[in-house]
Amino acid sequence: MTSQIVANGACEAVDLLCRENNVSRAELARELHITRSAMSQKMTGRTVFTLHQIRKIADYFGVSVDSLLGREPLEVA
Repeated sequence: MTSQIVANGACEAVDLLCRENNVSRAELARELHITRSAMSQKMTGRTVFTLHQIRKIADYFGVSVDSLLGREPLEVA
């Protein structure tokens, strides 16, 4: 259950970062080398991002992994 709570927090952070940076989910899916369907499943909580994907998302948006996971505040430019 804890992993699902973390996953939901990461989804919210990813959604916020996409909106604030005008990045579509499809564009982020391409960066992660996953399908749009897989991205949709991750964003709705049906599946979770892997650690590798979390690190790639953090690098892509220039934020820390801890901020994506809710361990520190997420600062959006």
